[in-house]
Amino acid sequence: MPRRDVTGPVTLSVLDRLIDRDPKTRSSEVPLSRAQSLRELKWALKRDLEWLLNTRQTIDLAPDSARETNRSVYHYGFADVSSKSVLSTRDHADLVRDMESAIATFEPRLKRARVRMEPVEGSARTLKFVIEGLLCMDPAPEPVRFDTVLELGKGEYEIKGADLA
Repeated sequence: MPRRDVTGPVTLSVLDRLIDRDPKTRSSEVPLSRAQSLRELKWALKRDLEWLLNTRQTIDLAPDSARETNRSVYHYGFADVSSKSVLSTRDHADLVRDMESAIATFEPRLKRARVRMEPVEGSARTLKFVIEGLLCMDPAPEPVRFDTVLELGKGEYEIKGADLA
């Protein structure tokens, strides 16, 4: 079996190859190094996870005859969190479970995703999560970790992570 190239750049998605993150800078398209392309891939995953968590899911359930819509854009997104309590351990467990389910359903690049909650001191309306998993890529998956903060007052998630472009 031929060996896979572990020194070449990681192939980004078509969308990410078309997006110009710095349109004001004119540059000739210099091929990215492996480290640069890996950073770009992680940045794209971070962006897409933020989009997923900050998109509100419809509350209308699909009929039993249309179960596949649960995995479609009809149900893309995450449940509204405005009624969640910082103090409720049940709400915490529900958020972690729902986050893992949404990631498993709508983010195929992240395998074995695990979400855990971490304590936040000094803030009554902030929850902190850690999202970990394996970023699927050739030749081998790459472990990733994203620190995620939910501001309950705004209902917005912000994701931070190491090595992001």
